[in-house]
Amino acid sequence: MFDIGFTELLVIFVVALLVVGPEQLPVVAKKVGLYLGKMRRSFQAIKDEVEQELEIEAVKAQLKEKAMLAEAKEIEEELTKTIEVIKQTDEETRKVTHESTNQQDKV
Repeated sequence: MFDIGFTELLVIFVVALLVVGPEQLPVVAKKVGLYLGKMRRSFQAIKDEVEQELEIEAVKAQLKEKAMLAEAKEIEEELTKTIEVIKQTDEETRKVTHESTNQQDKV
């Protein structure tokens, strides 16, 4: 969390010893340790929650993308079927038109 070396800790200890006194120093150190532990757990909980939310958002985006791809594939299949029907209808229409033209020529 913080980059504190041994000399910094020693200075903090000496200042705390002078301010608080030798009798109250263990009690104050215990309370400071408890508060630091609570802060670390709180920060870790927040960090975990943010990571979880980011993962959820990523999964939602993937699901949305997959749904869009599936829908696009369905539309493509429907269009392919429609094109085949149109081609068949066109061929039949051409045959009928060609046959009627041939019959009119004979008459």
